[in-house]
Amino acid sequence: MPPRKRNIACLESLWTRRTENRLNVIPTLELISKTQDAKFSHLTCNTREELNYNLHLLCKRNYGILYFAFHGSPGKIHLHRDKVTLTELAGMMNCRFENWIIHFGTCSTFRKPREVAYFAENTRAALVTGFTRDVDWIESSAFELLLFRAFHTFKSPKVVCRHLLNKYPDLAELTGFKFYPALG
Repeated sequence: MPPRKRNIACLESLWTRRTENRLNVIPTLELISKTQDAKFSHLTCNTREELNYNLHLLCKRNYGILYFAFHGSPGKIHLHRDKVTLTELAGMMNCRFENWIIHFGTCSTFRKPREVAYFAENTRAALVTGFTRDVDWIESSAFELLLFRAFHTFKSPKVVCRHLLNKYPDLAELTGFKFYPALG
């Protein structure tokens, strides 16, 4: 198997209705890009049509890491005015992101483990990570910086997760960090 790509493809929705000086994850991506010698792509995604279109664009780029930066709820991601279930998302993605690492930077999406397991199995992702709790922006951003650094430091997805749980147990607990497949 060829080595896994470690560049980040990010899809992000509006966090509020503000269009000027708006909050986004670009500073996190820039820091990872500069410190880990990684490339990133950041696309806004506020409708189902944009989500589907952007997924189609990104699957051909082979970045290796797909980062969903949205509001969330158990088993769902939230676009600006719409919600997409993990089952629907798995259908949109199909197996086009096989062997990628997929991270959900969303509140509570991982609170429905069956839906997450279904998503992971049907997309054939190497690793799917996310949060079971409603997370604070700063705390989750700090954890995601550590997570993305670990993705670049370690080759094995299981080693990434073991490292984070051992080195940052309090932050992992605070965010409700979970991953699939689970360590066995």
